[in-house]
Amino acid sequence: MKRIQRIFEIIVNNVENNPTPFKRYLFLFGALLTLRLALEFFSSHRLFTLDDILHIGLWFIFIVVSFLIMLHLFSGEKIIRVARLVIVFFTIALTAPIIDLLITKGVGAKMNYLSLNSWKDVLWSYVTIGGSTFSRGATPGIRIEIVLLVLASFNYVRTKKNSIITGLIAAICIYTVLFLSGAVPLILGYMVNTFRLQYQHDDQSTLLLLLTLDIFLMFIALFRHSPKRIFEILKATPWLAILSGLMCFYMGVYLSLRNYAGNWILTPTTLFWFPLLVFLAICFAGYTGLQRMQSGKYDSIKNALVLIILIIGCMISAKTFFTSALVWGLLYILNEPPLQLNSIPILRNVLTGTIYLSTALVGFTTFNAPMVGFPPQWMLVLLVTTILASLFIEISRRKLYK
Repeated sequence: MKRIQRIFEIIVNNVENNPTPFKRYLFLFGALLTLRLALEFFSSHRLFTLDDILHIGLWFIFIVVSFLIMLHLFSGEKIIRVARLVIVFFTIALTAPIIDLLITKGVGAKMNYLSLNSWKDVLWSYVTIGGSTFSRGATPGIRIEIVLLVLASFNYVRTKKNSIITGLIAAICIYTVLFLSGAVPLILGYMVNTFRLQYQHDDQSTLLLLLTLDIFLMFIALFRHSPKRIFEILKATPWLAILSGLMCFYMGVYLSLRNYAGNWILTPTTLFWFPLLVFLAICFAGYTGLQRMQSGKYDSIKNALVLIILIIGCMISAKTFFTSALVWGLLYILNEPPLQLNSIPILRNVLTGTIYLSTALVGFTTFNAPMVGFPPQWMLVLLVTTILASLFIEISRRKLYK
């Protein structure tokens, strides 16, 4: 056991201190995730569809990010070092479908969420690591995978903190999160019943729930990695402009619901639009803050925010994707080289007004109104008002600094 422990510590130390740039680890995670999905499709005899790829992919991202945050918090180790370790040891995830194929002699065992209909089912599934049946929930391979991950987590925290108690608490918490990830239908059903909603034939609520959790956890991980950098971005963010943009967005929502009231209803899918729209606003706020900082060292964060903006827009609807991309495009043209039109008087004010109008279009189209159906009189008033306001603020600042 001592020899095994020494080997474990050597491997952990080598992985955590590997000088490879972290972006290479992100590519590694993408490669391992693709391989796991391919093995899963064979093991579960699942159809190869985009929904399957998104669903299982988002589920694994939730597992990995929550896993590294908890290991970071319990071990006290820097989150970037823990992230390297978690991504490398994500290779353990490849064992589950292979074990299932070997046990079933190539037939495979279908992976499903846990079948939980009562608190008794919850307790029994928790104690037995997935319930007493393999037909609904954790397959044999997944159960072995969970045991390996929990044991490795216990030993990692115990080693870092030199405390068996802390290691046990960490292992229990990590296992609980793994268990809850298998209880998504139960959690989603509780939310649907709370708001008295009805599922639709094209329901995407599970996907949007997982996406919401993934983005939330990524924000936490980013903050834990560099809180000082996050506060710098928040300080540089033009909050008055962001507030004005939110007002334009809500104006678009109001006009959409008033003029096209029958086009949108609250469903389990659209329920998750609201937290995703909050994340969308946060991403745009951070992006404008980074543009004002004009520092090349933050380009990776800026690019990540653009990617999240496009992903959120795409997952809500095609209309939200396009209008969100439109707002980003105008911000890029205004503030980024090679054009950087904010250096040209009048034109920068016209572009600023156009950005606010586009923000109103995001709210208008998200709630399923046609973009060309935006009332022309409101469009004209909004455009003229924001252009004049931009000119007024610019002139006022010049006088103040003089």
